[in-house]
Formats: sequence, structure tokens, C-alpha cells
Amino acid sequence: MSGHGKLLLLVIAAVVATMVLPGTSALSGGGLSGTPLGTAAGSSHGDSGASSSIVTSAPATTTQGRVISELKTLHVPTTDAFLPNFGARVSQGAGIVTPLYDNTPAPMGLGDFGVQEVGGHNVGTITYTRSVKASVTLNSVDPVYVTSSAPDEFTMQLNTVGTNVDLFGNDSYQFWIQNVPIYAASTQTLSFEDNIWNFSSPATVFSANSVYAHGPGGVVAAPELYFASGPSFQVATPFTVVVYNNLTVMGGRSTVFFNYTVIPSTSSAFSGSYDFVQFNSTPGKTGRAPQPVNQINGKNVGDTGFLLNDAEIMLGGPGGGSTTTLFQISGSMGLWLLPNGTNRYETVPSAYDFGTDTGETSEGIAEWATTGSHPMAELGSGPSMLYGLWGVQGAHQGEETITLDLSPTNAFVFASPGSTFDASTAGWGPTAVTGPTVYELPPGAFSFHYLLADHNPQAATYTASGTWTVALTSNPSLGDYTPLWAQSNSQLAGISQGGIGTRADPYVLDNGAANVNPLFGELNDYAFVVFPGIYLIDTTAFVTASELPAFGITYLPSQVAGARLVQDGLPLTNQLNIELYQTSHVSIVDSDQLSGWFAGYGSFGEPASIYLWGATNTLIAGNVFEVESNGITTGGFTATDGGHNLIWGNVFTPEPVVSPSSANLLNYGSFPALFEFESNDVIFNNEFLTPVTAISPPENFYTGAFQPNVDTWNVKVQPSSDVYQKNGFLLSGSILGLSWEGGNYWSNYGTPQDPYGVLPYNDGGAIYSGGDHHPLIPFTLYSVEFKRTGLPGGTSWSVTLNGVTQTTTKTFMVFYEPTGAYAFTVSPVAGYTASPSSGAVNVVTSAVEVPIVFT
Repeated sequence: MSGHGKLLLLVIAAVVATMVLPGTSALSGGGLSGTPLGTAAGSSHGDSGASSSIVTSAPATTTQGRVISELKTLHVPTTDAFLPNFGARVSQGAGIVTPLYDNTPAPMGLGDFGVQEVGGHNVGTITYTRSVKASVTLNSVDPVYVTSSAPDEFTMQLNTVGTNVDLFGNDSYQFWIQNVPIYAASTQTLSFEDNIWNFSSPATVFSANSVYAHGPGGVVAAPELYFASGPSFQVATPFTVVVYNNLTVMGGRSTVFFNYTVIPSTSSAFSGSYDFVQFNSTPGKTGRAPQPVNQINGKNVGDTGFLLNDAEIMLGGPGGGSTTTLFQISGSMGLWLLPNGTNRYETVPSAYDFGTDTGETSEGIAEWATTGSHPMAELGSGPSMLYGLWGVQGAHQGEETITLDLSPTNAFVFASPGSTFDASTAGWGPTAVTGPTVYELPPGAFSFHYLLADHNPQAATYTASGTWTVALTSNPSLGDYTPLWAQSNSQLAGISQGGIGTRADPYVLDNGAANVNPLFGELNDYAFVVFPGIYLIDTTAFVTASELPAFGITYLPSQVAGARLVQDGLPLTNQLNIELYQTSHVSIVDSDQLSGWFAGYGSFGEPASIYLWGATNTLIAGNVFEVESNGITTGGFTATDGGHNLIWGNVFTPEPVVSPSSANLLNYGSFPALFEFESNDVIFNNEFLTPVTAISPPENFYTGAFQPNVDTWNVKVQPSSDVYQKNGFLLSGSILGLSWEGGNYWSNYGTPQDPYGVLPYNDGGAIYSGGDHHPLIPFTLYSVEFKRTGLPGGTSWSVTLNGVTQTTTKTFMVFYEPTGAYAFTVSPVAGYTASPSSGAVNVVTSAVEVPIVFT
């Protein structure tokens, strides 16, 4: 999104524009340059269909762990790495592969896996093409996924596998090629980025000498991947973006070009090529590498042994294996291949509504295929279910329209294909805030479930277009068996037990204890969660959430398998968190079960038990946080987005999670209580008992730009009976039962990193700007003053007391300690002897003075 994107575009265009117009001149030359049709040169996965082997899982734990660790070591930003699905669950047999995903969230979109219906049965085929083209038209979209540092961004990934790639005279290499438009809805910014991964073996190691040359924005992040950032443009919806993965031979070497066309609705289209990668080919006999080709192989898995060689255009989270929720999407997608020796693209012969190889996923998208011989996928808001769109057994082109007059409008809707509801294949669909909810689906039967906390659930099966009224009746005895979601003030009443939304009479959210329905335990392959327990978006009415249940979840077997919880040693139960997005006047009070863990490899936004994004005038008071990963995280799009929140009277305790592998849990052992990525919050009278208490770095959470975040960490010292007001609540008293109040109690105040008396307290520098000037302690501190004589003026000397060292050139230094006995040592000064050089200080009920004589 930065301004250098346009300059980068111009530089690349000047270098390669004569060679690479989208889908045309870079592909001239015809043929496969010596590669026989139907054979991948050097590959053990040709068109032999005799295999009956079954591959059920990938080397997820070892390979994935190494990749994520290496990326951190290499300082590759999470949003620059579009991770493969290292936990793929693929089966193959009798000459056909089975697509990897069997439940959502999945990489929704279009996927050609080389599987086609022939004579009423699916068969495996193999296709080679030098160019794959994909398009995405977005008429409207509202992406929101708060548990991320980029909650309004999502990717549109064209993913193919290039085969016949020559490295050092060996043309059997396979590389995963990703051409990725990224859209940020808040700024209407469309940017481009690419990745290349080595898919030639299960290890996926990308050696530093694999690349001979690349575009000016590229980075060879050996031993993992190549990536490059492309241009950025301001483009409002509606628009169409077209991307191409083009393979050719340039300078005798295997080469890939990343091309694009952008078609805005209000201006002329523009095209370009933003990056190229020339592999280190060294063919010995001909001096020219053979023609590399994208392979779509429906007979066997690729050379990773656990991922498919396919072509896919999909929608997913903004990198790092993340997911995203796309509310109210409207658009279409297309996928085309360029037959050998031609310049006219043809629609892929078969397609499913999801991809396979990528780790990024999405939810909230319903798809159907247009009729005719050149189908497209139509995208609409609805339940994400996995099925064939065209050219495969069971696929039906065309649409049926399910119209629901739903009340309350924020009831949860799940649907699965067929006349019997299947929780393992069911997908969730967003609902309209006002008016009817409309889902467009392919023809066929679909089974629906409707659920909402404190309401009786309903079920129905629909086999054709129609309009149905679904009114859920109140039943408070059921409790919060679903999360509580609202996308506007009008939806708050449906999840509340009373109130009208004013300061004097706020909405009071339902809080009946219940086990959350396992449908809400959806996780993607990198353990990014789909459902928060409380999710308020764009609400401004006064809302109180008090005495909340735990929102405990027990994961379904399909969810456990999808997220590899057992393989990665993660717990099989959890608590859903609370997320506020661009809200105001929400009060979360008097709740003692705020907790929940997150996977360490499944997060890049510091997800927390309470997550505030752009939220203002929030009150978080009187709660107990059992911190498993993070307690509270605050942030926003800009320096002024969010803030003016009050965090008061809470207790943060570390809560070690019972897990076979704690190393895969986010922040295990440190248990940070509070991440502050915004200004103008007031934080006082809290008890921070975690090893890491508060972190407030000088950066914008969304852009990473320098942003000193200035918050208030204490009030002036005053009687604890003084009253503080927020959102209609009157707050008084001391978290430690003291007669006075000021700042917070910090578990590490008085340690060497934060010695007593050194103010403001800043958690060893983790609070970059300011800190607590009046930390709470349940005892009195007394000064311990060391006075030296015998040294020339300006001579440096040091004393260590109770593990804390001070150094000065003055004649005195002062420590602060509570009542007790403390050892001290005086550091040697060249040419002098200190007397005493060590000893003990007894602090009783008054200040202590210790003379040190140097001779």
C-alpha cells in the first residue's frame, strides 16, 4: 500500500514490457520445447493411472514448524508469506486424486484439480499450459477479521504449479507460483505480491542459488521462498482484476512472469508485469532449458507427496495461513488455461468452489456456476459449502435463490449440501442486518440449521428457490449456546435480556451459562478461529456485558483433524474470545471467566481474550482474566482510530494451558496481560500478575509505521473512595484494598528490570511512551542511601543492592526497598579499596544511610 508501488511498476515495465503483455507475447514460440505431451519431464508423477496408494496426511508438524521458524529468523513479514497447506489431507487411488478440503473454512474460489466427469464417473486427467489466467470481479465486499493486524484485507490468489523447471541442467523441478492481488477495503487499495515455493520434494526447501535473476522488488528468502511486492493502486468497488502466471524461456533459462490487468468501473483498464523470476538453469547440451509448464494433475499428487498440482483462484486471509470473513460479498470469478500453440484462453473444463494447496482461507461466501460452455463462478454472501461447480460428478450449473425472512436478523445460519444436515460439512452464512437474507446456491437440496442464544433452534431442508419465514422464539433457559453477534444497533436487542441502548438503560447482553454448539468451533489449517464469543461491529448504543459465561467450546473431530490439533499437541477445548470492531460505549464488567488460547503459528495480530479494534469509550472493569495467550489487545487503523477506553479494576493471572505441546501455544510462559497499540486509554487500579505485564510499542498495528502510543497509566494519588465515571458506571475502591489509589499493581515492580523507585514503571521498557508514576504496592518503601567518600570528583562507582545495580559519579545513590534484610556489594574502583566492600542492609521502618569509604 506504500507509495513506492507505482515507481516499481514503471521500472519493471521498462525492463520487460516488450516481452510480457498479459497472456500474449511472453508465450510466443509454440510447443513444449522437447517435452512430450502427457509427460512431465523428469517427474515420477506422469500420466500413469495404475496407482492405488492412499496418502492421508502430510509431514505437517516438522515441515510447517521449520518453515514458520525460518520465516521468523529471516524477518519475513507474516503478510508476505502465503503459506502452503502443510497439513493437507489428500487421497489418491485408481488414477484419480480427491480434493484436499472436506470442511470449512477453506480457500473459497475456483479450483481445477484435473478431475473431470466422464461417463458418469470422475476420472483423473493431466493438462499442461504455459499460461493460466484468472479474474475476480468485486461489485461489493465487506471484509472483517479482527484477530489480525490487517482486519479489512484479504487476498485473491492465483496459484499454479510450474513443472519442467530447469535448475543446473535438471529439468524435473516443480515450483508453486502465486500471483496475489491484495485488497484493503478501508483505503480502497489494490496491491500485488507474489510468492514462489519449491514443491519438488516434501521438504519444500528453496535454495539461495535457485534464482538467476528477478525483478527489482524481489527477495530470495532462502531456504523457504522467493517473494516480491508489486504496485499499489486506489481502486473502489466495483472493479475487476485479472492475473496471469506465465512460464517461458528467457536467455535460455526457465522463467516465470507475473502479469496483471486492472479494470476499474470509472476509468480505463491498465495492465503490466510487476515481477519476473529467472531460474538458475544450466542446460548442458542445447544451451536452452526446455519449456516450463503449469501442470494440472488429477491422477497423482505432486512431488511434495502431499499437495496437488492444480490451478486455483481463491479468496483468503492476508497471508500467514490466516482466514478472513467476507460479509455481503457480490462478484464473480473465472479461470482459464492457454492451450499449447494458441493465443486464446479456454475456460477450465472442470472446477470446484475451493482451492487446495494454500493455507489461507475464507468464509461467508456462497458460489454457483453460470450456465453454458464458458461458465464463471458467481460469488454471493452465504454459507460456504464445498462442492463441484462444473465438469465434475454431482455439479449443477445454474442457481436457486433461498430468501429468508429471519428474526432476529442476527440468528446464525448453517447449511450443508443434501437433505440431511451434516455438521462436519456445514458452512456458516452471514445474514442481512435489515430486510431479507438472500442466498444464491447451485440447484439441489440443502439442509439448514438456525440457532441463536436464548432462542429455540430450528431446522429446514430446501430443494428449490423460495421464500421462507424463520422466526426463532425466545427461550432464556437455553443460555448462550451460540456466540453473541451484532453488526448494528438494530441487532443488539436480539442478543440482549433488556435495555434500550441509552446510558441510563443500556442493552444488557444475554449471559446464561451453556456449552457452545460445536459448529462454532471452526478453525482453519493454521488454527485461525472463525467465531468470537462476543462480536460487536459498528455499534454505538450503550451495551453492558456482565457476568459472562466462559463460551467454552469442544472441537468436533472434523475440526480437530482440519487444524491438526492432535498432531501439533494443542488442546481439544477452548474459550471463544470477545471482539469489538469500530464500536463505542461498550462495557465489559464483573466477569471472572475471561480466557482462551491461540495457536502460536496461527496468529499475527496478538489475538486476546478481549480484542478492541478502533473501539472507543469502552469500559473493561472488575473482571478476572485467566491469561492463556493474551489478556487484552487494543489497536486501530490510524493513530486516532480507537482509544479513550478505560481499563480499571481487573485482575490478570497467568493460566498455563494443559497441552501436550505448549511450544505451539501463543505466548506460552510469558502470558502478556495487555497490548496497547493506541493512544488516549486510561489504565489504572488493575492487578497485573503475569510475567509480562503490559506492552505498548511505538508502532501502528495496521501499517507498522512509527506511532508513539501515549496512554495514561495512573491517576494522581487520591483516596480510593474517589469516584471515576465511565458509560454510566461509578467506579471506586482499590484493587489491593488500600486507602489510596494511583496506578496499578505490577508483579515485576521491584525486580532488576523495574527496580523500586525508578519511575515511571514501564515493564522494562516494553511501555515505550510514559508509564505508571504511582505503582500500587501493599507496603511502604524506604530509601537506602549509599554515600561515598575518598574518591576524586567525577569518578564513577557502582553498588548492587538486592540484585539491582546503580552507577553514578555523584557522591551518593538512593535505592528503595520495603522492610527486610538486603545484601549489597560495591564494585571495585581501580587504585582504591572500598570499606565496606559488601554487607547487608536492614530496613525496618525508616530510611537507612550506608557510608562507603574509598582509600
